[in-house]
Amino acid sequence: MSGGRLFQIMYLLLERPRLTAKELAERFEVSVRTIYRDIDALSAAGVPIYAVPGKGGGVALMDHCILDRAAFSEEEQRQLLTALQALSGDARMEAADTLEKLSALFRRSEPDWLQVDMSRWGSAETDNVKFSALKRAVLECRTIVFTYVSAYGQAARRRVHPARLVFKGRAWYLQAFCLERQAYRTFKLTRLLELEVLEEHFQPGAPPPPIEGEDPPVGEPVPMRLRFSPAMAFRVYDEFDESCVSREADGALTVAVSFPEDAWVYGYLLSFGAGVRVLEPEALRIRLGRLAKEIWLQSEEPDTGCQQLGGIIGASFKQEEQKMEQKFCQSCGMPLTDQNCGTEADGSPSPHYCKYCYQDGAFTGEMTMEEMIDFCAPMMAQANPGMTEEQAKAQMYKFFPLLLRWKGR
Repeated sequence: MSGGRLFQIMYLLLERPRLTAKELAERFEVSVRTIYRDIDALSAAGVPIYAVPGKGGGVALMDHCILDRAAFSEEEQRQLLTALQALSGDARMEAADTLEKLSALFRRSEPDWLQVDMSRWGSAETDNVKFSALKRAVLECRTIVFTYVSAYGQAARRRVHPARLVFKGRAWYLQAFCLERQAYRTFKLTRLLELEVLEEHFQPGAPPPPIEGEDPPVGEPVPMRLRFSPAMAFRVYDEFDESCVSREADGALTVAVSFPEDAWVYGYLLSFGAGVRVLEPEALRIRLGRLAKEIWLQSEEPDTGCQQLGGIIGASFKQEEQKMEQKFCQSCGMPLTDQNCGTEADGSPSPHYCKYCYQDGAFTGEMTMEEMIDFCAPMMAQANPGMTEEQAKAQMYKFFPLLLRWKGR
């Protein structure tokens, strides 16, 4: 008699209210007589199983006994099934059998409403391999070594005892006991490179403290007030707590926050391009402006062709406005040539608009600036490999207000 077969018979009956002895015999490739012996064995072991003879009969479990054995409330059942469904990649595959058995035990199947993908866009394989290796190292108490790039650009080889994987904010972190510093440290997984899981085992010690940050920042935090253009709203709400953000009447966003004034904060603010202005402190605004000017001086003259519209944003708005009036459609931003000029009411070429936006002295369609940007962004992204539609829109929101059609709107 197979103990594994007895176990599987029980779970099949939990999943389906009734099965015939013949169906069970065919599934396990044994005789009907063997199935009846199995049922007797389960009954003798205290499993509430019974057989109904004749047409429409079969083998079943008593419903009230199953419910009495459930150790979880309805809400606990839902939470447990949801937690298993939320696993991603290899972890979810490993838990598939458990999920199926628990669903049968609880006689319920939760909707698949939640999925967690631990990888970044375009890097699923690398991230999942790294995560699986770290999970194994934590569970098996194996020492790991890796190269870590800190938030300040310093790369160093680390040897640690991994303790816990934590998801916080918008990223995954590893908490581990650093053998060099003889203390717990937190490492961001995306900056953890050249990972090696060693055969060396360690004895787990005290659990790590609650996750805070990585290596402590250099210098005291400085209160700052930053003003972001409306086009930067997606990043502002991604990267700052909503309580720090206030929206102005013109759609701009003002953020009150404190950062250490170091190389990191200058690089971070420069990542917003012309979409941010430092309101306070004044010294930070001046130093940031000088750094931006130095970057501009080291750059080549921006190409004003349609493939390089983004370069226009970094220079003086007033100078670029003059360039655009001369070379671009003042409605959609398309480069303006003799071949694609629109026409005035008298049939003469329009000096400002292309034929797609303007004909016979009138615009070809009524729309808002936002609607024009939504229409043009996919074409700009297609013309610039590597640019997303959201990035195209962000650039357009900066220079479209300078175009003649949209000024003052």
